[in-house]
Amino acid sequence: MTSLREQLQSLFSEPSTWASLPPEWVERLLLQGAVAFLEAEDGPEADEMLKLAVRTCPIEDVRTLALKALIARATQQGRESSRAVLFELAVEEDNSGAVTLIREHALRCSQPRLQALFSFLYEDAEAYYQHDPSGVHVTATYLESKDALLRARLLNAAQRQGWGEWIEIVRILEAPTEEGMEALVERYARFTRIRERQLILHFLDQLALQGNEIAQEALCALYLKYEDGQVLQILRQRGYLPRKAAQRALFFFLTQQWERYEALDLDQHLLAMAYEQAAPLVRRRLLNLSRYTGRVGWLSVVQRGHTVRGIRDLSDADWQSLVAHLAQAERWSDLWKIAQVAPPYWGVQILHVLKEKDWRPAVSEEQGAFNALLELAEACRLNPPQMQRVAVYRPPVASELMSFAVNREGTWMAGGTLDATLWIWDLVESSWPARRVGGALGQPRVLTFSPESDYLVGGFNDHVIRVFRLSDGALVKTLTGHTGLIRALVMHPAGRVLFSAGFDGTIRVWRFPFGPQLRLITTPDGEELFGLGISEDGERLVSAGSAGVIRVWRWTDGALITELPDQGETLLALAVSSGQLGASYSRDGWLRAWNIVNGRRFWEVACEGTRLSHLCFHPEEQLLFSTDLEGAIAAWNIFSGKVVSRLTEPASPGVGLWIHPQGHRLFSAHASGEINVWDLEMLLLARSVPRFPAALQIPYLEQKWMKSTTESQGLKVWLRYLLELYRWLARFDVEVAEPVVLEVGEFDIQL
Repeated sequence: MTSLREQLQSLFSEPSTWASLPPEWVERLLLQGAVAFLEAEDGPEADEMLKLAVRTCPIEDVRTLALKALIARATQQGRESSRAVLFELAVEEDNSGAVTLIREHALRCSQPRLQALFSFLYEDAEAYYQHDPSGVHVTATYLESKDALLRARLLNAAQRQGWGEWIEIVRILEAPTEEGMEALVERYARFTRIRERQLILHFLDQLALQGNEIAQEALCALYLKYEDGQVLQILRQRGYLPRKAAQRALFFFLTQQWERYEALDLDQHLLAMAYEQAAPLVRRRLLNLSRYTGRVGWLSVVQRGHTVRGIRDLSDADWQSLVAHLAQAERWSDLWKIAQVAPPYWGVQILHVLKEKDWRPAVSEEQGAFNALLELAEACRLNPPQMQRVAVYRPPVASELMSFAVNREGTWMAGGTLDATLWIWDLVESSWPARRVGGALGQPRVLTFSPESDYLVGGFNDHVIRVFRLSDGALVKTLTGHTGLIRALVMHPAGRVLFSAGFDGTIRVWRFPFGPQLRLITTPDGEELFGLGISEDGERLVSAGSAGVIRVWRWTDGALITELPDQGETLLALAVSSGQLGASYSRDGWLRAWNIVNGRRFWEVACEGTRLSHLCFHPEEQLLFSTDLEGAIAAWNIFSGKVVSRLTEPASPGVGLWIHPQGHRLFSAHASGEINVWDLEMLLLARSVPRFPAALQIPYLEQKWMKSTTESQGLKVWLRYLLELYRWLARFDVEVAEPVVLEVGEFDIQL
């Protein structure tokens, strides 16, 4: 029998002898020749034919040869279509040969979706996030693909990488129902990372654009429930409004669209109805905004309807009014009832009023608890609740600290020193030493992290902005343009735009992280800018500087929206809250609070004997924190302007303040190089209503008490008061009774 070798020799010398070859040889040689021909061809059509061979050819050798041909083409410069076809085979077909070859040759695809999907399916989460930090590509593929096998593989990969929250999100989005969307809105607050929230907003927006009314209503509900600035931006761009009239009135009021609100709610009954139906946090926002803006007329409708306000809704001003009203009416028994469920700070004040009147409860069972609380309350009045220092950080090399920043999650911290060094601390692995970032690049005068914590940005004394990749500390971009010292860096909530302001009188808008400069905003008088803030919706910038004027800008076109003059001399410190509130401190010693939308100022306080350096708002409570040139820290009530807590331990000038988004930790940085972490728990416990079931709080407080042997006398006193209060309140855990409603003058409250 003639061998294949002999047959081929004959074929090469006499091509016409091919007909004598066995049919299976002819087929194999024909296909292999076709593969060789396609490998040498130019253009994407050859790649598609090779892909077809890999997918459908019944002869394994030919499939392998076609795959090798694709690799040979893909490794050549400029063969992007060949690479894309290889990635399609790996991603869409789960072709193990394509996966292996892509890994062996370390290929990368120029199509972001394919590269992201490959990394998600076959690499680790860190590699994936480099290509799809927001998760949009994988999510879009899952929601849009008709390939059930691919969708199942994506779910399996998500489970393998611990993406439980992502699975939860896509399960709701793939088949949107009213119940599912309501659940998504409720769970939204649990998604603490920006990535998940942006993913939800992106695909809700896509569904809403397709006319899905359930998605439109969900976006409205997200804003009303959480006051999310990015949601508001979407709603304004798209013109979506809540379907129900009361919710629409609430939306117009909270977004300060006064003309639309007044046209809809002439007698203000809709807003009163929305208040009745709202969750406690929404009620509180509504009341706070009413106080900011002076629009309190709707409260008279609430009062005429005998509407009951929750005890959590009351501000310090409300508490003062309530206590004064009941004391004037000599309603001592009602005051005692309220003292038991009021925030402990106000419970202490009420007990002092009762002590001054020498009042005691008539019920003998209550007298023991009353006397114990009364005694402790007097000690608490002499020792206001304070912050407690829980950690101290210092640069490894002693040097004056000039700048400071913490990332959004509170997991990374950075500090810039006088000796031109930039340090980073891992706050999760606290045992790890600080590491140096970059080289001798100058003095970092201001710092900030990107929202996703993948970059650290610094403004240096050479007027240059430098962007460092956090994972390895590499300098990835320099942004030039400022001609004066850079004093403020602010990130857009979405993380794609960076804002900078400085002594050259300009605000510069940069595409982040790699530039270029998108816009230049110049102040009318070329003032030196000391502070820059951004509204929660990401639409407005707030600037402050040497002209003593607060200016509000629309950054997208550089338009000046409003000016707030008469703010005193040079404005040295500025803070903007997550709501509509701003605070500033001027060189002549005045601290002021105002509404950044309408410019209404609602208090100003002369800070005698001290000069403030930095300000920041608590994310949830009615508190503004400050530090000064002596290193003291104060907490101010944002409605009254009164100090509710002051820490005056000897320290060097404050160079930065940052508060954790959950509100339980405050960081203060000082020129000496010391960075202190303060526990705000006792301060917040004293200003929050008691938690139920009370019995569940007692073991925690007892543990705190056991560990308090080295703590201040003030902390011990408050712990004892809280323990006594919760032990007394624990009796309510097993009682069943109707809620108590008390009429207290301008409003009724439910206990």
